[in-house]
Amino acid sequence: MPEPAAPKLAIPKLNPSLDFSSGLDELNLGRLTLNSAQKTVPPDLRRWEKSILTPDGRPVFVVCTVGDGEVVPHGLDNDFMVGLINLCFEAGVPSGPFTTTGYALLKAAGLPDSAQYYTAMGQSLRRLSKAKYSVDEAWYRHQGSSGEWLSQEFSQISYLAFRRSNARVSAGGIITVQLGVPILESLRSGYIKPLDLEFYRTLSQPLVRALYRQLDALHFDEGAEDGLAKDISAPLLAWAVRLGLFSDRPDNLVRALEPAHAELLEREYLSAVEHGGRGRGRTVRYVFRGPPRTDHPDLAELLMNRGVKKGMALRLSSAFPERIPAALERFDRYLKTSRTPVNNPAGLLVAMIKSPEQYEGLEATPPAKAAPAKVAPLEDTTPLEDAQALHLAQLPTEEKASWVVKQLNLLGVLKHLSVHEKASLGDALSSGSLEGESLLRQATAAAFRGTAGILEWLEQLRSTVLEP
Repeated sequence: MPEPAAPKLAIPKLNPSLDFSSGLDELNLGRLTLNSAQKTVPPDLRRWEKSILTPDGRPVFVVCTVGDGEVVPHGLDNDFMVGLINLCFEAGVPSGPFTTTGYALLKAAGLPDSAQYYTAMGQSLRRLSKAKYSVDEAWYRHQGSSGEWLSQEFSQISYLAFRRSNARVSAGGIITVQLGVPILESLRSGYIKPLDLEFYRTLSQPLVRALYRQLDALHFDEGAEDGLAKDISAPLLAWAVRLGLFSDRPDNLVRALEPAHAELLEREYLSAVEHGGRGRGRTVRYVFRGPPRTDHPDLAELLMNRGVKKGMALRLSSAFPERIPAALERFDRYLKTSRTPVNNPAGLLVAMIKSPEQYEGLEATPPAKAAPAKVAPLEDTTPLEDAQALHLAQLPTEEKASWVVKQLNLLGVLKHLSVHEKASLGDALSSGSLEGESLLRQATAAAFRGTAGILEWLEQLRSTVLEP
């Protein structure tokens, strides 16, 4: 029997002489700090667990475990993970493995080209592939303009193959790697943020870089008025747990963090670091100097002019600069030609940039005529809607919600909703807070306008009934 063909590998379009200056980071990884910020950890440390708060204020648990003879990820592992994320983008975020070289990974991680760091690279790749993580409703899966918190079990690297030379990875050695499935899903869905690699790699120590990465992830706050937090406050002990610092003595933690604080203040990333309280009740507050840097301020400005929050505009302009011009043209044309008002135009524009394939039909929208024909309002019924209403009226109360959900599925609505949104919709129908007949009329009218019509209608529904 012939051997199966090897999977097609994606190769990053990376010039070995390219000097990375700007990059991207996955937001869950930035916030959760799965790799300890400590430069070194005890050699027998094979498990840790921590409780942290999500951006919406919920306490969640994260657990890391490794097998006998291994040690939990730490120190430079953060840098190599940042490098892998950006190389994955260079490769087009493939569904399978991609290949790179030892030198390219070292450059992407911002580390010196020396034997010491090639040795560290091999050790780091092993730790990142061996460590298993369990997150309890702490991983945010982003979909369109909404998402859901999931429990996940994964490794940061799900597949790894490389050849050692003299007990280390060589500069020209081929490395084949695949990131964990949850990470790849986040990268594809746009749950990412800009990361100033030029600044990141000039920071002196792993702890400083890990602190910067954590703060920079928390800087993007979708609940803030402009999508950016002005400051971050936390109990010192809880902050140490978040960073993966294995000490419960406040005085030791203050001494450990002091050089990192001084460096970020000197480099003008922070304008202030303030301590409050005493002993185990001590707190720390970080005040940001200004907004994150973007290589495309003009694109971010165009998005903000259309109602997109500054934080989201910076994220989109860094992650998808090539998509924005076409999305803006499509968005502006749709606003001019749409026969129904757009309830959440900024949300629609964000979805157009993140999922352009779902809005390809919008170009076919005919321009409005000088004397347009009168369009029947949603309350006017069609024969199809009349039949739906008649059947719905004859059903027992307990069966109505289920039947409405089935009709929505046939109309192609449910495939665009997350699991959480489907549950919210079912609850609203079952409780009677959402009237099934009216919902079906709106969904049917939206479906007549194609996928674009359904997506626009769902944006309106999310801002009311399905809002988390």
